[in-house]
Amino acid sequence: MKTGRITDRTARAAFEVDALVAVEREEEAARRERAEIEWLLAEVDRELAAEAHAAVVRVDRSFTDAQRAWRAARRGERAVLRSLPSRWDAGELGGEAA
Repeated sequence: MKTGRITDRTARAAFEVDALVAVEREEEAARRERAEIEWLLAEVDRELAAEAHAAVVRVDRSFTDAQRAWRAARRGERAVLRSLPSRWDAGELGGEAA
Protein backbone atom coordinates (compact mmCIF):
# COMPACT_ATOMS: atom_id res chain seq x y z
CA MET A 1 0.00 0.00 0.00
CA LYS A 2 1.10 3.40 -0.80
CA THR A 3 0.76 6.23 1.64
CA GLY A 4 -0.50 9.51 0.34
CA ARG A 5 2.15 12.14 -0.11
CA ILE A 6 1.65 15.66 -1.23
CA THR A 7 4.00 16.18 -4.10
CA ASP A 8 2.25 18.90 -5.95
CA ARG A 9 3.41 22.40 -5.00
CA THR A 10 -0.06 23.85 -5.43
CA ALA A 11 -1.42 21.27 -3.01
CA ARG A 12 1.27 22.20 -0.50
CA ALA A 13 0.54 25.87 -0.95
CA ALA A 14 -3.17 25.19 -0.36
CA PHE A 15 -2.34 23.28 2.79
CA GLU A 16 -0.02 25.97 4.11
CA VAL A 17 -2.60 28.69 3.44
CA ASP A 18 -4.67 27.33 6.29
CA ALA A 19 -1.86 28.14 8.70
CA LEU A 20 -1.58 31.63 7.24
CA VAL A 21 -5.32 32.12 7.48
CA ALA A 22 -5.24 30.98 11.11
CA VAL A 23 -2.45 33.45 11.87
CA GLU A 24 -4.37 36.23 10.13
CA ARG A 25 -7.49 35.39 12.13
CA GLU A 26 -5.51 35.48 15.36
CA GLU A 27 -4.00 38.82 14.41
CA GLU A 28 -7.42 40.20 13.48
CA ALA A 29 -8.83 39.01 16.82
CA ALA A 30 -5.91 40.66 18.62
CA ARG A 31 -6.51 43.91 16.69
CA ARG A 32 -10.21 43.86 17.58
CA GLU A 33 -9.39 43.18 21.22
CA ARG A 34 -6.84 46.00 21.25
CA ALA A 35 -9.36 48.36 19.63
CA GLU A 36 -11.99 47.41 22.20
CA ILE A 37 -9.56 48.00 25.08
CA GLU A 38 -8.56 51.37 23.63
CA TRP A 39 -12.23 52.29 23.24
CA LEU A 40 -12.90 51.35 26.89
CA LEU A 41 -9.90 53.39 28.04
CA ALA A 42 -11.09 56.36 26.00
CA GLU A 43 -14.54 56.00 27.57
CA VAL A 44 -13.03 55.97 31.06
CA ASP A 45 -10.96 59.05 30.19
CA ARG A 46 -14.11 60.82 28.97
CA GLU A 47 -15.96 59.92 32.17
CA LEU A 48 -13.08 61.15 34.34
CA ALA A 49 -12.88 64.38 32.38
CA ALA A 50 -16.64 64.87 32.74
CA GLU A 51 -16.42 64.27 36.50
CA ALA A 52 -13.52 66.70 36.83
CA HIS A 53 -15.44 69.31 34.85
CA ALA A 54 -18.52 68.76 37.04
CA ALA A 55 -16.39 69.16 40.17
CA VAL A 56 -14.98 72.43 38.86
CA VAL A 57 -18.47 73.70 38.07
CA ARG A 58 -19.68 72.73 41.54
CA VAL A 59 -17.08 74.86 43.24
CA ASP A 60 -18.80 78.05 44.24
CA ARG A 61 -17.02 81.20 43.22
CA SER A 62 -17.34 82.47 46.76
CA PHE A 63 -14.61 80.03 47.78
CA THR A 64 -12.22 81.16 45.08
CA ASP A 65 -12.03 84.76 46.20
CA ALA A 66 -10.42 85.42 49.60
CA GLN A 67 -12.67 88.35 50.50
CA ARG A 68 -15.81 86.47 49.54
CA ALA A 69 -14.62 83.43 51.47
CA TRP A 70 -14.07 85.60 54.56
CA ARG A 71 -17.56 87.08 54.23
CA ALA A 72 -19.07 83.64 53.81
CA ALA A 73 -17.31 82.47 56.97
CA ARG A 74 -18.63 85.48 58.91
CA ARG A 75 -22.16 84.83 57.64
CA GLY A 76 -21.86 81.23 58.71
CA GLU A 77 -20.70 82.24 62.18
CA ARG A 78 -23.59 84.67 62.51
CA ALA A 79 -26.04 81.99 61.47
CA VAL A 80 -24.63 79.66 64.11
CA LEU A 81 -24.87 82.36 66.78
CA ARG A 82 -28.46 83.09 65.81
CA SER A 83 -29.36 79.43 66.10
CA LEU A 84 -27.99 79.17 69.66
CA PRO A 85 -30.47 79.75 72.47
CA SER A 86 -30.05 83.14 74.03
CA ARG A 87 -28.60 83.26 77.53
CA TRP A 88 -30.92 85.91 78.82
CA ASP A 89 -34.62 85.85 78.54
CA ALA A 90 -36.49 89.11 78.20
CA GLY A 91 -37.89 88.74 81.72
CA GLU A 92 -34.48 88.44 83.36
CA LEU A 93 -33.17 91.62 81.78
CA GLY A 94 -36.05 93.72 83.09
CA GLY A 95 -35.52 92.81 86.76
CA GLU A 96 -31.99 93.88 87.70
CA ALA A 97 -31.08 96.22 84.92
CA ALA A 98 -34.07 98.45 85.56
